[in-house]
Amino acid sequence: MTTSPHQRLLPRDGHATNSPSIQPNVALSAAQLGGKTAPVAERGSGQDRLKTIFVTVQTGMVARDLLRCGALDRVLSHPRARVVLLTPGARDPAFVAEFGSPRISILPQAPYSPSTLVWRLMLRRWRYARSPRMADLMHRLEERFISVPTAYTRLLDEYQPSLVVSGDPLRPADASLIAAARQRGIPSLGSVRSWDNIQKHLRTRPDALTVWNTRNAREAVEIDRFRPTQISQVGAPQLDVYFRPAAPAGLGLDPRKKTLLLATSSFTFDSDQTYLVDALIDAIRAGEIRHSTQIVLRLHPDDRVGRYLKYRHAPEVILDIPDRYLATLGWTMTTTDLQRMAALVRAADVMVNFATTVTLEAAIVDTPTLLVAFSTIDPDEMQRYVVGLHFKMHYKPLVERDLVPIAWNAAQLIDWINRYFDDPGLYREQRASIAREWVQFTDGLSGQRLGDAILRHAGLALEHPSTSMASAAPTPPAAERLCALR
Repeated sequence: MTTSPHQRLLPRDGHATNSPSIQPNVALSAAQLGGKTAPVAERGSGQDRLKTIFVTVQTGMVARDLLRCGALDRVLSHPRARVVLLTPGARDPAFVAEFGSPRISILPQAPYSPSTLVWRLMLRRWRYARSPRMADLMHRLEERFISVPTAYTRLLDEYQPSLVVSGDPLRPADASLIAAARQRGIPSLGSVRSWDNIQKHLRTRPDALTVWNTRNAREAVEIDRFRPTQISQVGAPQLDVYFRPAAPAGLGLDPRKKTLLLATSSFTFDSDQTYLVDALIDAIRAGEIRHSTQIVLRLHPDDRVGRYLKYRHAPEVILDIPDRYLATLGWTMTTTDLQRMAALVRAADVMVNFATTVTLEAAIVDTPTLLVAFSTIDPDEMQRYVVGLHFKMHYKPLVERDLVPIAWNAAQLIDWINRYFDDPGLYREQRASIAREWVQFTDGLSGQRLGDAILRHAGLALEHPSTSMASAAPTPPAAERLCALR
């Protein structure tokens, strides 16, 4: 079994081996809450006392991004850092077994959802705040109506954390914890986990943010009224795998055939993209797609698997179904899963998707990409969610600048696939632009940068922090390009 950095640094008594000044006496943590805990270091003075960092893990995707992509290991590489994970995963034996360690406590996250009044105040802030100061004042009013669970009061008093990290500030569930921390003067940091989140407005407003890139930093200033000094650009930890040596992956592909990777989406729970699979199979069988082609059907984790099972027996189709699932956190990905996805994107001759993040992933490895903007099953849904929402929100600059082609009907779909098969260099410069501007960090160290940002906000620092930590101040396009190339 591989030993993680935090397991090497600390024995089971909870004290750093290189910090003999830490007092040997410990106090038990809130075991009555039902979570797995590590000993709490006794309060003391000096440079060697452990500092506690609270981190919320609401979903399997947060577990992937924060815990498996380098940020957690980076935090625990500091000998004075210890982490409390507040998560529904405290009830999941698999989660506890994977992440429990001497310097990690795992405790339940208290449920919270905004009241109708808080939602109304939040909407008013989004609509009317014209400056960071005004947004802060309006948010303080919101917090007066956010109830703080007794469990959080007890935990904050007991652990006295140096920092509270919201693993997904797009969701409102961390607002009560942030409010409780703010009452005690404890700083908070939100890890914005995707490139489209800020355009949807963050439901939790922490003191500071980490974001993917310069664009997101500018959005945080212009949309949610954060100050530039509150924002750190760290990159996307889940994309680090694309900038590392490719790991061997048995994909089961036929090397004699072209590979079309079709990634489904999930606009609503009832969205159905089988029409597209049927159209592609028919085009292959009719010879309309001129090359011998295999379809890798990569299902969205929220898609209904049952509707696609009929393709198990189609010789043209290879089903790729996400199967990592945590009982309390939902779909997730391990490092092996991330490597497999990266291998699929690299192996594909064409990537077809419905305006999702895989467009960015394909741009990194220069895989020709095509967006679908038609549906023969539910055209209204396609118009509402893809064309009317995505194309006018985070995909707007990609569409307006023609950085990725769009198939508006079945004929255009087949035509673009044939053109890409014949000339993979089509839209190569546009894909490079997407990688520069939206991915930005290409050194494979985004997870480490996120960990460094957490340590810095907790009052800890490593001697050798990750390079290329970008400032958050909005920059002109030329400066953006220079920053992206660092």
